[in-house]
Amino acid sequence: MESDTGILRKMCSGPATRGIAAVAAPSFAVHRRTAVQRCHRISALRAAAILFAFGAPLLGCSAGASSPPAPPPSDEQRAQALLDPAATLPPRAEVVALADAVAIASSRAGRTERGATLAMLAGDLRARSFRLDQAEADAREALELYAASASAAAGALQGCEADRRRALLAGELARDAAISYRETYLASRRQAVLAPRTPCHVALERALAMASAYRPRGGALRALEREGDFASEAASRGAPSPSAFAASPPPSGAVSPESAPPSSASAAQAALEGQVVVTPRDATAAKEPVKIVSLEPFGSEKGGRVVIHLSGPTTFQVGTLGADAAAGKDARVFVDIARASAKGVRRETEVGGVVRRVRLGAQEGGGTRVVLDLAASLYRRVFYLPDPFRIVVDVSTRPPVRKDEQDASGKREVRRVVLDPGHGGNDTGAVGPTGLKEKDVTLDIAHRAATIVSRELGVETMLTRDDDTYVPLDLRTARANAFHADLFVSVHCNASENGQARGPMTFSLDRVRDPEGLAMRVAARENASRPRKTGEEGDARSIDEEMALIASNLDVGDLMARSRHVADLVQRSALASLGVRWPDTKDQGTKTAGFFVLVGADMPAVLFETSFISNPDDEARLATADYRQKLADAVANAIRAYREGK
Repeated sequence: MESDTGILRKMCSGPATRGIAAVAAPSFAVHRRTAVQRCHRISALRAAAILFAFGAPLLGCSAGASSPPAPPPSDEQRAQALLDPAATLPPRAEVVALADAVAIASSRAGRTERGATLAMLAGDLRARSFRLDQAEADAREALELYAASASAAAGALQGCEADRRRALLAGELARDAAISYRETYLASRRQAVLAPRTPCHVALERALAMASAYRPRGGALRALEREGDFASEAASRGAPSPSAFAASPPPSGAVSPESAPPSSASAAQAALEGQVVVTPRDATAAKEPVKIVSLEPFGSEKGGRVVIHLSGPTTFQVGTLGADAAAGKDARVFVDIARASAKGVRRETEVGGVVRRVRLGAQEGGGTRVVLDLAASLYRRVFYLPDPFRIVVDVSTRPPVRKDEQDASGKREVRRVVLDPGHGGNDTGAVGPTGLKEKDVTLDIAHRAATIVSRELGVETMLTRDDDTYVPLDLRTARANAFHADLFVSVHCNASENGQARGPMTFSLDRVRDPEGLAMRVAARENASRPRKTGEEGDARSIDEEMALIASNLDVGDLMARSRHVADLVQRSALASLGVRWPDTKDQGTKTAGFFVLVGADMPAVLFETSFISNPDDEARLATADYRQKLADAVANAIRAYREGK
């Protein structure tokens, strides 16, 4: 077990070097739909090495005297060997592939002792990779793997050790000894309940004593002690341990945003502090009372979203409250909605995952407070969407600001992708001249693309819908965020009024820059997937301008620029894939518009209009398996190109 002193020392050191790979890592794939499918393949390099090592001696022996060759080492054995301090690590991509293979085995083993062991092994490997290359993605994955191990082995020595390693790594990632103290303190409080007086718990107490200089004082200390009380209580209730995955927790003090949206710079700064809030200008909000029509909650273990639907525009303010163990209260995010009533809406709704429940309460002066009870302090983004007006509250264990990380060779890490088949259920989307429905075409293309992305690229893939069901636009992005996706591709079929337009077109989120107005009409059609009442269509141009303003204030980490790059890759890939078989394919180019389904995505996100289903020739092609497969190939090739740094 590496000493705490050694780990703290590494926080001050620079990245080390990495050796040349001796053995190629196995490739693997995950395609998550209704079930998870995975396959492992031994690389040709390893096969050749095995043949060289064992084939020649066998040829010189008689059949009776031969003995079977020793089997190649397992993924678990290879991972353990690479954790030897004297071992030279192969290139990072191979280490990541090996760690992922061990993590998959851990997931298969479930919440068992073996599952916990494998999760910690994979976490150790990612942590060592982080300490060499300083790739933050490695540290974040290690934190999650340690948390999974601690949860699976809660109450055992191994669970305590996973919690301890997670706490120290959190400080390393933040490069802040105060964070190390905080996380170690919370781990100590948890393990005082789960694994008291074990060698691991003693090590936690010793680490706290060593870092006493970084112990907070005054109100900050009292707040930390209250959080420790909450951690102890949660552990005694059997709650997952640790309860949060964020390396540097966001502040828990109340925040009162300005009425006008923040600038891009202030939004980025707010994101670094754990919260982004975009509210409407007072001038655009109605002054008369409004009604909360419904709540649309979604929760998972890594994130959640609550959409508050209102009868009209209004202003709101956002605040947070830390957990109060003495009062039995969870960490909370609240939204105070001015002049809003909630008659007929349930006062309390159980959700699940990191969002325990949503509560509503009336305020003096005619407003309503909507409260999200959280499993831990989380990163927050709160914004609104117009026509129909709604407030979106996003919470996540993943920080909103993440760099476009590329390794020395320019490659990007793409571990999870979400494919979004447009429309579904009672929302058929566009319908072609012969009756071909957009919802059926997009689902088939997404299924085909998911198979390629998962099996050939080894990327974990999720579909926002797996069958002919209606999924609200706001929920599609919420699922991608909670999945911690690295890319989001929404698949659609285009349509025009006269049926003459043809060819693929790809969109990213921004204001319309199309002088012909086609992009605006496409966005208006796709955004109308949500049923609306007569007279609520609104002015398309003003909505687009408002959507662009919202998007720009949510644009942390240059997401809009990165999304435009992905859109360009998808469009070029589509033309290359279709052009050989159908050389008359028309290039409709890449465009920008204010699509509801793309707003709020915390990863690069694009909308791919595969072809015009309203055109007889394009519809006939979209009806064939060959054409759909070429479109699926285009999506997969674009993801491959993005991962390779193109």
